Amino acid sequence: MAIATITVMLWIMWSDTIRARKPSPILYAVRIALFIIVSGVLVLNMVRRPDLFHGGARVWTIVAVLVGLAGAAYFARRLTRRK
Repeated sequence: MAIATITVMLWIMWSDTIRARKPSPILYAVRIALFIIVSGVLVLNMVRRPDLFHGGARVWTIVAVLVGLAGAAYFARRLTRRK
């Protein structure tokens, strides 16, 4: 699940960088909320169900959370820099 989450989040960020026309501010706000919510759900699952996260699964989940937080920061920066 964490690898799929990383893939989707990185694809959303990549597709935003190659798009010539920038999306509306509401779409940026939705993306920020989505990235934060997904990161929160991953952390919540790690806390509530630690038996499911051993070794590599825990590492991939932490990486996915970091990618989610970085993506939220990226889109927040893009939202505030709009003219």
